[in-house]
Amino acid sequence: YPIRFLVSGSASSPIFRKTQESLLGRIKDYHLLPFSFREFCLYRFRNKPEFVEILARYTDIRDQLLQNEGESVYQRIKEFHSDIQRFRNILNNAVLDFCREGGFPETWQFRDVILKQEYLWENQVRKVLYEDLALATEYRRPENVLRFFVYLLAHPGIEINIQKIAVEAGVNRKVVSDNFPLLEMTDLVMRVHKFRKDPIRPRQGNIKCYLRDLALRNAVMKTWDDFATDPGLMGLYIENIVANHLVNWKEILEVSYYRQRQVEVDFIVTHAASKYLPIEVKYRKKELQKKGLQHFMKKFKTPMGVILTRELDIGFEEGILSIPVRYFLLVL
Repeated sequence: YPIRFLVSGSASSPIFRKTQESLLGRIKDYHLLPFSFREFCLYRFRNKPEFVEILARYTDIRDQLLQNEGESVYQRIKEFHSDIQRFRNILNNAVLDFCREGGFPETWQFRDVILKQEYLWENQVRKVLYEDLALATEYRRPENVLRFFVYLLAHPGIEINIQKIAVEAGVNRKVVSDNFPLLEMTDLVMRVHKFRKDPIRPRQGNIKCYLRDLALRNAVMKTWDDFATDPGLMGLYIENIVANHLVNWKEILEVSYYRQRQVEVDFIVTHAASKYLPIEVKYRKKELQKKGLQHFMKKFKTPMGVILTRELDIGFEEGILSIPVRYFLLVL
């Protein structure tokens, strides 16, 4: 076939397109991100055909959710819960393992944790910061970008702004503003903006930054197991995984977060003009606080909201759907 494949490494190909030829109409990009939780499970349980068959039967749920068919989604999730019960224990372990191992399949076979950390640091962090970005931007002090990046690793899902990052990371504001887009292009981080109903207004001020893969945080900060014993940090890990999951929905226009005074919603999924799906992640607390969702749903006349839980809490009441996080990541 008259086709050539160009497979790039850790860096994003747009950074290195310095040729004046656009190749318009003659090139197709496939953006390959690290494995998702669903892909992680499909690989791990590839020798269990019944697991794969169960997932294949529930591919319609996301469409129902975005159509605000809450009762239908609730019934389908209960059916899924009944079917998947035989895999309950291994799924519980899979969530923790995915937080630790991340989505780089080449490292899953490494038995030595130190070897995994060295591989991820060398191939997914050091090479990008010290070679790829240095080549593209010609900056002289990559250690400043590393300091900025480590700050982002230490604060996943925390509301921040460019000035705060610069001050607390001890780098020049220009280092942050110039290199933040490059870290996004190379799939090290992504930013989520604060919700605005008017999409035309320019985005300024606070943001939330999430990591494209948590294994990089574990490798750089040497937290291969420590996060699992810290409920607050574990909650941030789960929120990070949900963020990565949502931005890959092909049906959506934008993922943002909502904060107004004392009211907050973790994610607002905009999937059409003035059509929103608020999602709250409650992995750290047993009680299901609905205040934020109820406030947003009332203010923006949104018929449905979603709470993602740690426990097997499945419910649908007053337009709010409760779903275990692992079910949400597998079938939605």
